[in-house]
Amino acid sequence: MGITFPLDLWGSFQRLKHFMQYLPHAVFAADRTGRIVEVNEALIRATGYTREELVNHPFFQVLPYRGTIGQLHSELIAIEETGSVPAEVEYRNKEGKLAKTKAMIVVPQSDPPLYMVNLFQLNRSTDDNLMEKVVDQLITEANLGVVVLNVRGCIVEISQMACRLLGLERGKVINQHIDKAFAGIPEEHRLVKRELLEGVKMQNKAMSWTNSSQRYELLVDSETVYNEAGQVAGAYILFKDVTNLRSLDQKIERNDRLAMIGQIAAGTAHEIRNPLTSIKGFLQMFQQSFTESGMERERAYTEIMLTEINRINALVSEFLLLSKPRDVQYQIVDLNIVFEEILPIVESQALLHGIDVNYASRGQLPMVVGDNELLKQVFLNICKNGIEAMGNEGVLSIHHHIDIERDLISIDIHDNGPGIPPYVIDKIFDPFFTTKEEGTGLGLAVCQKIIHDIGGQIRVSSKGYGTTFQILLPYL
Repeated sequence: MGITFPLDLWGSFQRLKHFMQYLPHAVFAADRTGRIVEVNEALIRATGYTREELVNHPFFQVLPYRGTIGQLHSELIAIEETGSVPAEVEYRNKEGKLAKTKAMIVVPQSDPPLYMVNLFQLNRSTDDNLMEKVVDQLITEANLGVVVLNVRGCIVEISQMACRLLGLERGKVINQHIDKAFAGIPEEHRLVKRELLEGVKMQNKAMSWTNSSQRYELLVDSETVYNEAGQVAGAYILFKDVTNLRSLDQKIERNDRLAMIGQIAAGTAHEIRNPLTSIKGFLQMFQQSFTESGMERERAYTEIMLTEINRINALVSEFLLLSKPRDVQYQIVDLNIVFEEILPIVESQALLHGIDVNYASRGQLPMVVGDNELLKQVFLNICKNGIEAMGNEGVLSIHHHIDIERDLISIDIHDNGPGIPPYVIDKIFDPFFTTKEEGTGLGLAVCQKIIHDIGGQIRVSSKGYGTTFQILLPYL
């Protein structure tokens, strides 16, 4: 006896078509002549056909049966009545390969009358295998951060790039709740947040992320995933590392600003220095006269004024260095010698503040192309900033690592001071921006220009428990 369903369950043909798309297995509907009138996506994926190649074609294109669809239905019922439920049939994919699958034909009470053929064990198509390979590659190889959460907020999948960037170990965080995976990081500072499961959506959102050693600029997309009932089933977040692109944009913007500053400097530095030279000369004469006359108070006043004039001169010099191209003769520089010459200065400055200096790269640094004195200026400036940031205790650490893929050496200068606030960190290389009461705001801007001029990069990362400056230089 045939299996049928009453009309009040199945309804119209349109409802039947809609229902078929939700079935997890392959299924097609055929009319009494054996013509396929509808297929679902599972059948298309499993056989490799397109919908157009199946609909309105004979059913034996999929099932190479020599009889009619009615005869196949009766044959399957006879087999089922012997206890073999469901029965097996032979099917053919688009490539002509034959295989067997469990099958059942049901006949809903619909208008027009139809046979709904259910195929339960079709092998997945080559395209499905391709999709699996693409997903695997996204997770393991591609330069794309992928994190998938289930409804409970546990990480069910994470790509290798995401692990590297977030500072996680894949084997340890799979099925781990995000609160545990990111323990110690406040919710508002996390890249992967619980709010992803609450329908919060991001599209091409620019974000910054800093792990223990490096700062990244990211483009982030996220989406909440819902099940058939409209309930939250999980969420995913995708992010792309665009640090190099953002750095290029910022470098172009900064160069435009520096070009404008250069025009201002060229027109004003001469006009500033000329009167300063005259004022300084007369003050030196007054100072000598006051000294000879025993006028100690007046001599002290002139000394203060001379100190301030020297400060203005130093500011103008930095101003010109920042904006005006220098006639620098680049040569091969041994970084080991550079640090041997500046370490006594750094250590004496650190000693005055009660700071320890840990230099772990002694004798291990490669050769680079640059200007010896300008590189000293960069390293001294950054070390001095780190010492001043720590106050009267702490450790200034200097170490390096080699990036073989990009042929760069990274010299990392780390202090364990209070760190740089997030709202400030993007501005520290801007000319004239400073948090120091007596700072000019030009030191780091000058350092960045020196490093950029020799084809390097300078980055900063801070997480509230210290700051790391990373100087990247091409090495020989």
